[in-house]
Amino acid sequence: MTDASGELPVPAALTDAIRRWQAQGGAAQPPIRWSRAAWRRYFPGQRDFLDALPERVDRAEVTSQAAHATTPEGAERAFLAAMIWGYGRVGYGPWRTARVLTENPAAAERLAEAAVVARDHGGLAAFRALADKPLRYLGVAFGTKYLRFVTAKLSADRVGAPILDAVVGRWFATHTGLRLMIDEWRPAVYERYVGLLESWSARLDLAADTVEELIFRSAASREGSGQWSEPWAGSDEPVRKARAALLELERLFDTADAGAAREARPHLDELGRIIQQGWTPGSAPPDGLG
Repeated sequence: MTDASGELPVPAALTDAIRRWQAQGGAAQPPIRWSRAAWRRYFPGQRDFLDALPERVDRAEVTSQAAHATTPEGAERAFLAAMIWGYGRVGYGPWRTARVLTENPAAAERLAEAAVVARDHGGLAAFRALADKPLRYLGVAFGTKYLRFVTAKLSADRVGAPILDAVVGRWFATHTGLRLMIDEWRPAVYERYVGLLESWSARLDLAADTVEELIFRSAASREGSGQWSEPWAGSDEPVRKARAALLELERLFDTADAGAAREARPHLDELGRIIQQGWTPGSAPPDGLG
């Protein structure tokens, strides 16, 4: 439901997440562990860079690594840092990241071009630049992770590029009824998403990037993500393991070809519906699943 201005009101789930987060002191998102050895195997030429990264990587660390993303060398390192943070302990992360960088001609140069567009024209323009010339195997979920860190230090008059992945998308579908399709690079969908974050952030007196972060942190925790769950956000048993499995499937398709992602989408949505509606606490499993 929209308000009188045509905008979606701030969802109660978001205000509740903010309240619980503030009650815990407004702590930063915890850093994520990663496997240095696995990434070194796939990127031997970046060994010095990888060895200099901390054992746990957080948003602040990746933001600092994105400071020189407007050059090909800097863009490749910024991309690596963003993917390390995004994949965390997921074992196929290094391989999928290497595939983007090795199977696209001049991949680092194209990532640097997107960073230049972001610097000069903002996050929405950078998203459109990648949509116009998408990199094979780089979907919206992980592409916006890169853009988020590239735009993190933009001046206040420039709109950044908040992350839009499957976790955030499901949260929007659940709490606003809005379907944010990320099977392809869709500028109109992304602009709608960013516009809502900007509108809500103004009402909540928080940065739009913080609003996205809290949506992700609360949603990932309630879905039972093994590496992203946080105590303040909570998760409901007995659906935690089922949601964690669905989240892993979503990650697999996040970096698949667009055609495979489109074919998988209705099946993943149905799994989500079953988990959401059929496995709520105190209810029996859906027919055929008990």
